[in-house]
Formats: sequence, C-alpha cells, structure tokens
Amino acid sequence: MRLPPYPYVPQFLPEGETGRVSVVVVHYRGADDLRRCVESLAAQDWEDLELVLVDNGSLGGLPSLTSEARRGEGRADLAVEVIQLERNLGFPGGANAGASAARGEFIFFLNPDTSLQPGCIRELVGALRGGADIATARLLLAEDPSLLDNAGHGLYPDGLNWCRGRGEPAAGRYEEPEDVLLFSGAAVLFKRSALAMTGGFDPDYFGYGEDADLSLRAARLGLRCRYVPAAEVHHRVGGSFGRLALRKVMLVERNRARVAITHLPWSWLFVSPWWTFRRHLSLGRGLASGSGLAGSWEGWRRSLLPAVVLAAHAASVLDVPGSLRRRRALGGGMGASVLEEARIGVDGIRSRPAGI
Repeated sequence: MRLPPYPYVPQFLPEGETGRVSVVVVHYRGADDLRRCVESLAAQDWEDLELVLVDNGSLGGLPSLTSEARRGEGRADLAVEVIQLERNLGFPGGANAGASAARGEFIFFLNPDTSLQPGCIRELVGALRGGADIATARLLLAEDPSLLDNAGHGLYPDGLNWCRGRGEPAAGRYEEPEDVLLFSGAAVLFKRSALAMTGGFDPDYFGYGEDADLSLRAARLGLRCRYVPAAEVHHRVGGSFGRLALRKVMLVERNRARVAITHLPWSWLFVSPWWTFRRHLSLGRGLASGSGLAGSWEGWRRSLLPAVVLAAHAASVLDVPGSLRRRRALGGGMGASVLEEARIGVDGIRSRPAGI
C-alpha cells in the first residue's frame, strides 16, 4: 500500500550497502551499560557490522570504548561512527539521527542497556531474508534472564502499548516465531527499504510510545513484523530514564493518548476513556495495596504518582490538535480487525508483578 509521505518524520534513503548491518545506539547515560552493549555487539558472528553511536547530549559524555571492547573473535575492531548531538532529542530524535548516518542494508535500533546473546543478529537478518520487513528480538530481564522482558508488545484499547510477557518465566512462553503487530524499540531490525517507507520515528514523542506509533504506521503500509525468539537480548530496563521515573509515567500516559487519537478506529476511540478508567482503577488498587506495577513506587514518588498522571492527561488534551493532524495525514484510523490481534485486556495490566 502506498501512502503520501508522512510529514512528521524525517525520511531516509532506501538503498544501503548489501549485507551490512548498521547498529544504531542512542546514548544518554549509563557508561557501564554502553560498554557491555558494545562488547556484545563485537562478539556477534556477523562480519559486516558497523555501530552508529549517537551521543544524545549525554550526561558526562561518551565513555571511552577500548579496542578490547570493540574486538570480536577472529575479526577486526567493530567500526564505530559517533554522532554528536548538542542536546537531548529523546530516543526517536537520536535514533533518526543515527539512521541518517547509517550505511547498511539493515538498520538495527538497539538500546544501550541491552546485551546481545550469541547469534542474535544472524537470526534477525535471517527473518528479514525469509520475507519479513521488520524483526523484533526476544528480550529477557538482565537482572534475571529466566524472566521475560518482552516478546513484542500488545495493545490496550486506550492506545497503551504493553510488553508481552514481562515478568513471566521465559521457559515455555513465546518460544515460537510469529508475526506481531507491535515491536519493541529496544531491539528491532529493519530492512532499510522498509524504514524508508515509514520515514522513521516521530521525534515529537521524545520517549515511549514511539515504537507503537512506528509499528502501526508500518502495518498500514503492509509491512510484516516478525518476532524471532532465537534472537535473545538481555535488557536492563530503565537504563536511561530510570525504571520508576515519574517523567517516564508522564511521557507514557501522554504518548499513549497520541497513539490512540492517531491510529485507533472511532469505535475504539469513543470508548477509550472507559478503558483508561478501568486501567487506572486497577493500578490504583495496586498503589493502595502495594501490589502490581503501581505498587512498585515507594516514598515520595508514590505520593506524587496520581498528580503526575493527572498532569499527563492535561498534556494529552493540549496535544489533541496535533494528534488529529497526524490522523488526517494517515487517512484516518486503522481497521479494528488489524488491531484485535494485538489487543490485551485489563487482566494483562493487573497481572504485571511489582518491581518490573
């Protein structure tokens, strides 16, 4: 399907060097995380590999990456190109800057708080060469790799993307490859030509929800996203923002409203306030009892959480005109049948363990 160029994203050239994988890592903070990430990249069994490292106005600047950190067994040092941004543009702005400089046929967006397991890139590229346009990895929690971080994302009916499987035992769960609607931006590989069709991430999201937006824009174009469980990545959640940062809550809640207004069919959008109310009710009970996701917050952050959520809703109201312009640029909302395959209910929200 062909749509007019989406005016809220930068656009990319569709051609790249055949066989080359360009890994785009956006760094803001977490020197130790970044070094582990680079070491895991250098150890991959993919010969034509480059790292495009975006310094996103980082706190303290980039750490030094020694030759040992960049050298894989039996190969030259990992090629590294550094893109220096004067200020923090958020993940989508930094990722777009990195993709613009990337030269590969494949572009791999990777969080700096991840470590790739052996063969990860080979498995993801195999999925793309097998017919997919986008390949998303199986992410495990770095602190306890016996637990899932996510196997792609589900979609709550108010526009919130939700990690499939987070906190569940990894054994026996999501172990088969499958097509998914929503990928995780923490570790996702694109055919360069597919990324060029979408135009890239919407930089106005700054952080959170931008991967859901790009997933849905890709689906509108008929692009196929494949979940590849053999491609394993360990993820230390919250390495840049902090796992329980109140700013994260603000962005997640504001941006899920943008996703909703931009993409949901009217039949979903009209009832989305009811679904939001049910979600907040469930999380509020957890906050009061100290259980579930909301029970993860403690002390002064816990007392401020309701006010932050209310502020996010106010920001969402101010964002409505821009979200409606995005909706019109895409020709309206998506078909409900496409979204149903990724839909999760309030039980999926309620079942998230505390702390993760």
